[in-house]
Amino acid sequence: MKNNILKELFPRFSNETPGIAVLIEKAGKVIVKDCLGISNLETQKSITSSTAFRLASLTKPFTAMAIMILKEMGQLNFDDKLSLFFPKFPAYGKNITIRQLLTHTSGLPDHEAPLYKKINKGDEPTIYNALEVLSQEKKLLFKSGTRYTYSDSGFVILALIIEKVSCLTYSKFLNKYIFKPLQMENTVVFDETKPTIPNRAYGYRRKNNQWELYDYDPLNYIVGDEGIYSTISDLEKWNQCWVKNILVSNKTLAEALTPAKLNTGFLSRCGFSWFIDEKNGRKIIFQTGSWVGFNNIMLTNIKTNTTIIVLSNTTSFPTEKDKVNLALTILKEINC
Repeated sequence: MKNNILKELFPRFSNETPGIAVLIEKAGKVIVKDCLGISNLETQKSITSSTAFRLASLTKPFTAMAIMILKEMGQLNFDDKLSLFFPKFPAYGKNITIRQLLTHTSGLPDHEAPLYKKINKGDEPTIYNALEVLSQEKKLLFKSGTRYTYSDSGFVILALIIEKVSCLTYSKFLNKYIFKPLQMENTVVFDETKPTIPNRAYGYRRKNNQWELYDYDPLNYIVGDEGIYSTISDLEKWNQCWVKNILVSNKTLAEALTPAKLNTGFLSRCGFSWFIDEKNGRKIIFQTGSWVGFNNIMLTNIKTNTTIIVLSNTTSFPTEKDKVNLALTILKEINC
């Protein structure tokens, strides 16, 4: 897939607009790595394979992997309850398990809406502020383990568990046990310390027929559910640890990529963060991400062992369906 085909698939993008980076990997071999557009409209810097995009919810599999590493280190178990880590957490959530947090079946309420109500101008909440508002809630959305509902809150709590168990910040744990072992040298957790991100992309949205900077939100520094910046080249390395026992065992990987079984006996649509589905005759696993001016997807066709990663610094693909259809369209173009 050369740049001219990218232009055919994405006619709104050009070498003068925000754009995308695309990676396609089949059976461990890169068959496409291409970019189109501008990472920073102010400087007119082009998107390249070393441009760092905000991953949004593509961060969630990193959080899941950190929990899996801690499990294999003997520091926790997937069926440990929230009360083990936070004894003072309100009774409504004490019996939630790590497995339920990983699979979006915990029933935890949302943390974002209450935070927006509480913050004053200039406030930039952290995961500890998120824990505080969740500690003030009175009940679950539903009984844990009985339903699936996508939960950012669950992955914020997982980030807090990582910190509690490891005695490291979320950022330092991921750097030590994931980024460095995989040599992901251009991947950074953007937390309240506001680290420098070399060669970063800025997010944009289309408004009044013009591109407008859309890169800031006061919740930008909450991590676990999102917060990582990474490049298409680093994610090439990241993809490998979900098909090979590089960071954890094959047994743990298989568990992570199996749909969760609900208390009702039915299967959820998720494993450990990953969605598991069948589309157009393809069995796929995927994770999407959207936050401020960034939209991303990482999707694997299980049968052909083909993974596609699309990172975009625009709001052009706002829904999960948009992003999945985008990935499937590209796979169709290359007969994968």
